[in-house]
Amino acid sequence: MSSVSAGIDFGTTNSAVAVSAGGAVPRLVSFDGKPTIPSALFYPDDKSGVLFGEQALQAYLSGREGRFMRSLKRVLGTDLMTVGTTVNGRPRRFENILAQFVSYLKNTAENNLQTEISKVVMGRPVHFRDNDAAGDARAENELENIARSVGFKEVCFQYEPIAAAFAHEAELQSEKLACVADIGGGTSDFALVRLGPGLSAKNDRRDDILSSSGVRIGGNDFDRDLSLCCFMPSFGYRTTYGPQNLFVPSSQYFELAEWSRINAAYTYKNLKIVNEVLANAHQPELYARLRDILLRETGHKILNEVEQVKIALTDKSEVRRILDYIAGKPEVKAVREAFDASIGKDVGKISASLRECLKLAAVKAEDVGLVILTGGSTEIPLINQTVRNIFTCAAFSCSLRARRLLAEHGLLPDTHRAAFHPANADAADVVVVIDVGDEHLQRLVGIAAWGGNLF
Repeated sequence: MSSVSAGIDFGTTNSAVAVSAGGAVPRLVSFDGKPTIPSALFYPDDKSGVLFGEQALQAYLSGREGRFMRSLKRVLGTDLMTVGTTVNGRPRRFENILAQFVSYLKNTAENNLQTEISKVVMGRPVHFRDNDAAGDARAENELENIARSVGFKEVCFQYEPIAAAFAHEAELQSEKLACVADIGGGTSDFALVRLGPGLSAKNDRRDDILSSSGVRIGGNDFDRDLSLCCFMPSFGYRTTYGPQNLFVPSSQYFELAEWSRINAAYTYKNLKIVNEVLANAHQPELYARLRDILLRETGHKILNEVEQVKIALTDKSEVRRILDYIAGKPEVKAVREAFDASIGKDVGKISASLRECLKLAAVKAEDVGLVILTGGSTEIPLINQTVRNIFTCAAFSCSLRARRLLAEHGLLPDTHRAAFHPANADAADVVVVIDVGDEHLQRLVGIAAWGGNLF
């Protein structure tokens, strides 16, 4: 039996798997006919069995009673991993919840191949946690333990931006100093790498990796900013109450605006606070909507709407939505200028991390010949322009080769965009790690050879 390897990108928003046996061209695993799966789970109240991916998302959006979870990757390395949560009235550890999802990815791949898969390369951000070396190491260790708990016997990791850089190498005709800007759902990661056709055959590429950096800011944070800016005011955010004209408590709004914290909003304590404030609210018709959201647990539905508006603002200067599932059917107006202002601080941190990558390598921006943009959040106009303003002398890569490859496998409609990351045909067991942005396949983020050195 030929040895089979898998590559898994357990993403904040979406996940994907690729497999290869005996040096064959890596193949994407199909999830209900799609090359990606939303990183989501749904536990029905009737305890009929956990749902994953698109089925989980649709079950929640259809109003089915149960517990919806998304963006669990952001829990890694945090205290929540030990605190856990409650599902169907019973305490659950997040490591077990995460293991259920990773196990589903593994089982789907194995069912697709009709063989066991024991080797895996998992993509990881440069930093799971900002300025927290212990938390970062803990996050990787937790993810490795999860992978082993579901049956993987050999587990390796690859920095996502570094993998993306090497994957673009086959497109180059000459040696270039490249920068990968990988801005996804949970993190922004950067790498400076020396690439070229004469370098790709080297077994050890560590000398070609000049630097890497990253910050725990991504699409989820931009969802939060957009939610607070344009959605939450319709639910009483920043309104006042009481004789002293105090702002209503904000913690519930921040919980509802973040995928990884949203389930924490649905508590008796929060409902009690909201009821007490509502009695003295100066705009009760708005603030009462917050109580309704907590009672009906519609926060995920709202945040899904926020995400879709964010995507729409990529091409439009203004987007309107009528929230007909909220009392009073409020109309939300999102203007790109206001969105840009709301994410300005986060974009500044992304820019600083990118400049740190240059500083660590002792490289000037004008010396970079190629910039590889990957990750769904790079399509946000302000972010895209910020990166381009730093690298004014570089070419920007968005390869069409992936589209051709994925189309050959029947997994990529013409409307999708992606960067192709070719396999080393001479490798014994080639592994591809892929990552995706919101509804587009954005990139394949890595290739590793089990028969040689992992980068």
